[in-house]
Amino acid sequence: MANIQPSLGKWFPVALLVGVLAGFSVLLTIQVGVRYGSWIAAPWVLFISWGGWFSIGAKNKRLLKYIAALTGGVVFGWLTLIVNTYLTGILGSVWGLPTTVFLAATCIVLLELTNLFELAFVYFLSYASYFAYVFGGFSGTDNILTNAVYVWALLMVGVAFALVNVYLKNKLFNIERVPLDQRNTLFDKEY
Repeated sequence: MANIQPSLGKWFPVALLVGVLAGFSVLLTIQVGVRYGSWIAAPWVLFISWGGWFSIGAKNKRLLKYIAALTGGVVFGWLTLIVNTYLTGILGSVWGLPTTVFLAATCIVLLELTNLFELAFVYFLSYASYFAYVFGGFSGTDNILTNAVYVWALLMVGVAFALVNVYLKNKLFNIERVPLDQRNTLFDKEY
């Protein structure tokens, strides 16, 4: 049986590549944030969608579903703040938000029954990202729609970094002549 365990020597350049991309993403968001406004200086949002791409297997055939789920989570976050205002007026401050989140979470999980909108956990990642951004003091505005657009844009930049990451990783492996059966980690092989 051939040894298909990836070696440190083959993966070390990939680790360096990811480190460079990660450092660059932080530098980029901070520099753009200084120039255009603090809203973009939230590089952690990029890491949510960047890492999430690999959690679904980094398969290009799932890109549309992935973008739909990231977008949907932000939309559900935005809608939660709108619906919460109305439900709090009806149910009171104790029950308004829990009821709103109950409705959003139920809808998100039911989307698992569809083909295009099946990545519920990605919805929850971007849903939580929206709230962390809004209530974590990263937002430069009180406008919930503007905040949704900012978070969505940052998530999409993270997707772009993930795609560049995959492309450059494959280029490195091609240069190193790493056989296809040795290009995955143990996690990838389990998935």
